Amino acid sequence: MLTAVWCEGQPQGLMAVKTFPEPSKIGASGVLYVDYLETAPWNLGASARFAGIGTLLIAEAVFISLGRGLGGRVGLHSLPQAEPFYTNRCRMTSLGPDPGYYDLAYFEYTEQQAADFLSRIGMAP
Repeated sequence: MLTAVWCEGQPQGLMAVKTFPEPSKIGASGVLYVDYLETAPWNLGASARFAGIGTLLIAEAVFISLGRGLGGRVGLHSLPQAEPFYTNRCRMTSLGPDPGYYDLAYFEYTEQQAADFLSRIGMAP
């Protein structure tokens, strides 16, 4: 499933999530797996045209997870340059490099972390 953020006639961000839950690496339940997330290059850094697109897409992933009965649990693999975003802004749990997935760092939300994230950004359900 794809989710896109469009503004002023241009794509500002894109996210792809798997339609079936993946096994959790930190709990007994499944997670909504974010297979791809990207913010348009002009929305990165101090001169971002539209700030917060990545945050908005992660919030949407949490809402999709909630809607599917997964409690807001979300999992994803991160490119190295995005790890600080998932660690500091999203406050996801980092489980370190995954040798089964190109040694990319794997991140995951528990139900409580997802709820805290939505509350922190003012989008609590």
